[in-house]
Amino acid sequence: MKKTLKRAARLLAPVLALCLTLTGCSKGLSIFSNYRRLEMVELVRTVTVDGAEDGVNVAIYGTAGEKQEARMYQRTGPSVGVAMNELSLLPLGREAVLSHTEELLIGEDVARERLDEVLDYVERFSETRLDIGLLVVRDSPARELVSGLAGEETPASDVLAGLSRSIDRVGQGYIFSCREIVTSLAQNGVALIQCVRGVQEEKLFENRGDLNLAPAGFAVARPDALVDFLTEEETLGSMLLLGKYRSKNVDIPVDDAVLTLSVDSVKPEIKPVFSRDGALERVEVRLTLGANVVCMAGLADLRQAETRRRAEDGLSRLFGDALTAAVKRGQAMGIDFLDLYGILSRREPLRMEDAAGADWEKLFPGLPVEITVESTLSRTYDIIDPPEISGREEGDPWEKLTESLKDN
Repeated sequence: MKKTLKRAARLLAPVLALCLTLTGCSKGLSIFSNYRRLEMVELVRTVTVDGAEDGVNVAIYGTAGEKQEARMYQRTGPSVGVAMNELSLLPLGREAVLSHTEELLIGEDVARERLDEVLDYVERFSETRLDIGLLVVRDSPARELVSGLAGEETPASDVLAGLSRSIDRVGQGYIFSCREIVTSLAQNGVALIQCVRGVQEEKLFENRGDLNLAPAGFAVARPDALVDFLTEEETLGSMLLLGKYRSKNVDIPVDDAVLTLSVDSVKPEIKPVFSRDGALERVEVRLTLGANVVCMAGLADLRQAETRRRAEDGLSRLFGDALTAAVKRGQAMGIDFLDLYGILSRREPLRMEDAAGADWEKLFPGLPVEITVESTLSRTYDIIDPPEISGREEGDPWEKLTESLKDN
């Protein structure tokens, strides 16, 4: 029995030694060539790039150690690559790891003059992921915004992550990744980039910084530089056509009341209309909306079909104006940032190629675009409304109460 146990121990010893190596419990030994201890690295969550007199200023914001305290390091260099190389070995021997980066913020000056350089670095550097969200900071350097967002217990990266999760849910924008931006620039020669700014408002939480983060619409960018900014209305219209819209609450005046509607269903349909000889005559855009009542201030009888129709018409006008504003802005700039040609070509590839393939840039600014919006008030969630709009079912326990309320 003892001989058997000794023999088993001799056989298991190499296996246990290998396990120690695989788990990193040995003194620096590992089968991985890029093995690094956690306490020796700085996990970078946010990067900012601003202009400087002699090049660019790059700042990284990360965490290290068990307490995961937020840290910031910055360097200035003639290019993004040189500045990042200066940051590759941080004080105290920690090494910056960019594979965990979530947001890249660039100042407006960098967006106008060095956008291609920033995107090129993200695309080529082996540690950076292409799905990093890219933001343009307006009205202040990017590093000042990030520093103003940070609080004693809340890293700026957490604030930025919260915006990334919620911005499209409230209809105020969409954070495009570097991959989406690079792809759009390569395929269409133009891309949209989300902008943000810091605002001085009352703190939402005591442990937050002095600045609050606010969306600031889309920026229109060419491959080499930023071109211009879109308004809030134009940004909403762009989201609707590009399929980046998720939800938005809007106030619609109806009679003596103001309805707050949650617009959760948006279905755009875009199609070309050709003449008999194959020329592109116009583009028809049809937007179908579905909305529910969140709350009502004042009095409006939503049991009446005419009252509901006025609410639906008000919603249609609001979103129709946003679509019109986005299309007209693109035509005025002579830039198809809505990718109408791509959308139309996927629907009618051969006919679009024959009608507008070579002349789209000349044709687009004067092309008639007809916009139609149809809205439906799906649910009111009011117990006194009929089942088809209240969400109740026939025979609901509230039926008798509903009837008595109607009588009164």
